[in-house]
Amino acid sequence: MKNDNRRQKILDRDLEQYDPQQWKVNIPFKAYNLRVEDVVPALSGAIGKVSLAAAFAMAWAAGLKIIDPTFVTENVRLEIVIASIFTLIFSAFLNPAVGPPGTLAPLIPIIPIMISAGVHPLPFSILVGAIGLIIALFGCFTNVVKINGPGTKGGILLLFGILGITSSLDKLRVWTNGSHHENLLFVLLSVGIVVYLVLNKLNVRWLIIPVCALLALLVSYLFGLSPVFETSVALPIINPDYWWNVKWGIGYGFTIKNFLVAMPFAMLVIAMWPIDALAIRTMQESNYPVNARKAIFDLNATFIIISIRNMIGAILGGGQISAVWRSFMIPLAVVRRPIGGSALLLAILGICFGILGFPIDISTFPPLVWLVLIFGVFVPLVEIGFSTLRNMASIQIAVICLILGIGLNPVLGWSFALLVENFRIISAKEDDRVVGVKDKVITVAIFAISIISYSFIIF
Repeated sequence: MKNDNRRQKILDRDLEQYDPQQWKVNIPFKAYNLRVEDVVPALSGAIGKVSLAAAFAMAWAAGLKIIDPTFVTENVRLEIVIASIFTLIFSAFLNPAVGPPGTLAPLIPIIPIMISAGVHPLPFSILVGAIGLIIALFGCFTNVVKINGPGTKGGILLLFGILGITSSLDKLRVWTNGSHHENLLFVLLSVGIVVYLVLNKLNVRWLIIPVCALLALLVSYLFGLSPVFETSVALPIINPDYWWNVKWGIGYGFTIKNFLVAMPFAMLVIAMWPIDALAIRTMQESNYPVNARKAIFDLNATFIIISIRNMIGAILGGGQISAVWRSFMIPLAVVRRPIGGSALLLAILGICFGILGFPIDISTFPPLVWLVLIFGVFVPLVEIGFSTLRNMASIQIAVICLILGIGLNPVLGWSFALLVENFRIISAKEDDRVVGVKDKVITVAIFAISIISYSFIIF
């Protein structure tokens, strides 16, 4: 017990004394310490990143009928190396108050809907990055959160969570049936549920991603199924023309139509970014000492880097949309560490994973990908969504978001719920937000763009 208390005091001191220079070079061991606890979020983040980037690449490949056998693994290699370089430069050296740029996993089940709407991944990613950069430079991400009330927030989170669970289950079912091991689906889900409950009971749910990854490999091995090691040691392909014209086979897609079609989905991403980030900030604030404010990541600086990384990654051929690196930041908050040292380890691990190749083969193994997504991403989204709904009015608004989002279009569901909540068509006494004229104008603009876009799609 004395050793535990002494260790907690050391960790508290690291957090309280954490004061890195912003936009100047920070030297490890001088600007910040490295502890053994830094390994946990770094490892979890590296595993989570490869799996989530793989899920993005798989979704685009399936929807766009990409038959290149190396598309997924090479796209993952590109994404993990780019993210790790950004993490090394910014989160470890130039501004260790910046949360590393990760992957917006909740968007994965929306990709088939975007493809059917005619969204091209490159204009979409550039639009997301450009809008995000403008909002971040003006420090307006807190305003983006403000216009989304509790009912709309809960509806978005539930919508992404439910769509993600159903989509992942469908893909896992198809894969297990294709491997002629139908019982594997039952065993994987049963193990996942038990592990989720046990980790929840032990109050260590932040271990869910690495534990699910290990169990998916173990259970599959017992059924005679294992990852195929075929990705060789190599550097990522850095050739935009080769990526978009050969690997993707769809060209750059720089047309006005492609940008217009992508606009409402880009706005939905921008709405999701700060909601997801604020949940992580809240976890840091509740776990860190009161005097450790500088250890909590800077929201606007983080989204400046995420926006730039999103555009650069897309231009170079990447298929994912960036966000705060959730599979890194949540374990970081739980083990009570500042960003710098653990981000340094994360960057090194990520670059090693990308260059070596075999970690990509392991992390793109379908049972691992879908089990990690279900229990590590989408189930927690549903939980957070339910916890946001505190009264009947917010529940009704969330139901509207779900019905329209699942039945017609996620953007339409979100924008209509936003309109209903901000104009007090359904009003809750507990919602004490002040929705000004500017907020209402933004709400109407979002709804109008969503309606026009949806009409353009169906007609």
